[in-house]
Amino acid sequence: MGLRERKKLATRRALQGAAVRLTLEHGLENVTVEAISAAADVSARTFFNYFATKEDALLGDVPVAPDEEARGEFVAGGPTGVFAEDLVVLLVASLVTSGDLATQRADTALRKQLMDREPQLLPGLLTRFHNVEQGLAGAIAERSDAPADDARSELAAAAAMSAVRHAIKRVPYGSGEGIDELHGRLSESLRMLGEVFAPETDA
Repeated sequence: MGLRERKKLATRRALQGAAVRLTLEHGLENVTVEAISAAADVSARTFFNYFATKEDALLGDVPVAPDEEARGEFVAGGPTGVFAEDLVVLLVASLVTSGDLATQRADTALRKQLMDREPQLLPGLLTRFHNVEQGLAGAIAERSDAPADDARSELAAAAAMSAVRHAIKRVPYGSGEGIDELHGRLSESLRMLGEVFAPETDA
């Protein structure tokens, strides 16, 4: 990532942090775009270069859809050629955007506080998760040469999103909390799902 991209990312995170902090302190209805911008030391015009509304800033960047390069590689059968492993790579790159699991967990904890205090934000968050899940289902269907509304692909996407939540919970706090460890835990979670629903065989 170049210097310009790093600066833009830093500004985006500063705005998100200011939005969350001010909302937890004062309540959503008492927080303005101008106040968020001032707290992040940028102009309101700069705010709108990053977010359409203060609610967008509060919901943050998680979850996000895979970028076109990662999605294209997955659809084409990569990066390893093994479906479950390629799905793990795609999920980790898409859903853990901060670069480390400790930051991801801190962001998730803050977002939970926000939802508890400002439940009107919850539909927006659920819509984001739904949209990401639908996009994942579409990528799975495309890789499998299945119809866009393929029920099997939709179920696989829903199971994968649940596996992500399960895997994140199972990475112990204080363990280094690295993306590599999450990758391993997610692979294990998907394997366990396969075992749970595998046809029973006679011993």
